[in-house]
Amino acid sequence: MKYLITGADGFVGSYLIQELLQKSGSELLGLGLHPKTKDLSFQYRACDLREPSSIHSILSEYTPDIIFHLAGQTFVPRAIEDPNETLTINVGGTLNLLEWFRKSGKNVKIVYVSSSDVYGNLKPEHLPVSENLRPEPLNPYSSSKVAAETYCLQFARSSKNIEAVIARPFNHIGVGQNPNFVVPNFCKQVLETISKSSGPSEVSVGDLTPTRDFLHVTDVVRAYVLLSESGRDQEIYNICSGTETPISQVLEWIIEFADSKVETKVDPARLRPMDMRRSLGDNSKLRSLGWAPKVPLKEAVREIFEHIRKTEYSS
Repeated sequence: MKYLITGADGFVGSYLIQELLQKSGSELLGLGLHPKTKDLSFQYRACDLREPSSIHSILSEYTPDIIFHLAGQTFVPRAIEDPNETLTINVGGTLNLLEWFRKSGKNVKIVYVSSSDVYGNLKPEHLPVSENLRPEPLNPYSSSKVAAETYCLQFARSSKNIEAVIARPFNHIGVGQNPNFVVPNFCKQVLETISKSSGPSEVSVGDLTPTRDFLHVTDVVRAYVLLSESGRDQEIYNICSGTETPISQVLEWIIEFADSKVETKVDPARLRPMDMRRSLGDNSKLRSLGWAPKVPLKEAVREIFEHIRKTEYSS
């Protein structure tokens, strides 16, 4: 089986590559924005999906059976600051991929990685949210994901050679995640403040009352691979734990791991008025394919905390 992974040099892409390398007989090509800077255990090419010519030159030489389309602009504050960039990357890049396969007539199955953000600000009566709920995006990032989903499903309906499966992952965490995201950000803040020899230990936070449905990234990529094998064409699957956890609980665990007294201070700059209040997914559709999460959330948070402590704060 020949696989193509866009966003292969990203956080989730690197874990997906490792999962696929365990499959015997697999051939991999990873695409990313950055030139190859080190020896890798798989083929890698720099490619800007916004440029159709870049896609054409690569797919003319390597035509995959399966595409995991992870590449995109994923940071919500950046999307709010520059929605046009987010649209060009997330929607334009996806459309360029789909157009190449439509014109070439080559058979392909695309696992498009969308986001649970498309559901918007969920009402209590909608929880746990199923894939049948109509998307109501709250920001340019989630709007771009709805648009890209729509293109994938439309091309799958109108092109006999294209199959598309939509993955809607909820919050996923793991070692190597961008420190702008909540768990590594809290870990770094806590470790930074307790490493100082003087002054009170204090971390800056936004609103800690929202809840999220977290998964370890290894459980997420196992789900993506399963969808490539067993996911039904033109179907949407939530990738989630099915458990709701307050952001405040995550911070409490991190402070517990630090074994220090740490106070919190609300930073208005960290408040997101458009953020969803609660997030909880229904994963029964994914479980029906034989998937189940393996890594407990507290252990996932501990793993991140200990990695950052060891690599950045060990004396």
